[in-house]
Amino acid sequence: MSPVTFETFDLSPYQRPPRGNVRGLVSLARALAERAPRDEAASVERTTAGLEAVVVEAEDGLAARHLESVPTDGTEDMVFDGCADTLWGVLRGGLEARASFDHPGLQRLLGKHGKRSAIGSALRAGQEQATRARELLATLFRDEGLAFTQKPFPEQVVSMATILRIIDEQGLAPELDVLLGPEVLVGLRACQPEYEAMVEGRLSRDARKSSDLNVIRGKLGRAIVRHCNAVLAMLDEGEPESLEVVMQALRPVDVFRARGGVSAKGGGEPVEAVEDGAVGGEGEDVALSAE
Repeated sequence: MSPVTFETFDLSPYQRPPRGNVRGLVSLARALAERAPRDEAASVERTTAGLEAVVVEAEDGLAARHLESVPTDGTEDMVFDGCADTLWGVLRGGLEARASFDHPGLQRLLGKHGKRSAIGSALRAGQEQATRARELLATLFRDEGLAFTQKPFPEQVVSMATILRIIDEQGLAPELDVLLGPEVLVGLRACQPEYEAMVEGRLSRDARKSSDLNVIRGKLGRAIVRHCNAVLAMLDEGEPESLEVVMQALRPVDVFRARGGVSAKGGGEPVEAVEDGAVGGEGEDVALSAE
C-alpha cells in the first residue's frame, strides 16, 4: 500500500458521525480522548474535554439503563397474563364443551324417549345450544383459536379488546351468560382495563429507555465529529510531521470502522488487519447499529 500523503489523505470518513451503538461510541470517544495530541491546539483541548464529559454522561446513562432494565418483579405481570389467558381459555373451552354436546349417539336416546318427555326436551335443548355454541366459536375466535394469547402483550391486548367489542356490538353477552354462566364475562371485562394498563406501562418504560439512549448516542456522535474536525485542522503542509500526528490521533476511528467491515480510507474496501489503537473490546462494544 502506498504511503498516505497530504494529497491522498481522505478527510471525509472523519467528518461524518460514526454509526454504532452507545457502548461502541463510548469506546471510540474514550480512545480518541486518550490519543488526543497534547499541548498542540486549544481547540483540540476543548474537544477532548468535551469527549471526556460526554463519555461520563453516557456511562451514567448506560448504568441507569441497566438498573431500569433489571425487572423489579416481572413475576406479577406474568402471573396476571396467565390469568387473562386462562379466562379466555374458559370462554373458548366452555363453548367447545357445549358444542360437543350434539354427539351422533344422542339420536339413540332421542329415538327412545318421546319428544314431549322431559329427557327428550332436555336433549333437544342441548343440541340447540351446541349449534349456537359452534356459531359463537366461529364468530369470536374464527380459525385463530387462542393463538392470540401466545403473542406479545401489545398484540394480545388488541385481540382481547376486539373480541369483547364484537360481544358488545352483537349483543352476545346474554347468550354467553346462559351457556357459560355470568362469571366468565365478568372476569374478562374486569381483566381488560387492567391488562391495557399493564401493557401501556411496559411500553412507556421501553420508549423512555430507547429515547434516552438515542439522545446520548446523538451527543456522542456530535462530540466525536467536533473532535475529529479540530484534529484535522492541525494539518499543515508546511509541517510534514503534522500528517502523522493527525493520523495517529484519529487511528481509533479507522479501527472502529474497520471492525464494522468498512474502510475509513474512503475506498469502501474491507480492512484486512488493524492491530494498533484498538477500540474497546470484542462484540457489543464495537458493533454497528442496525440502522
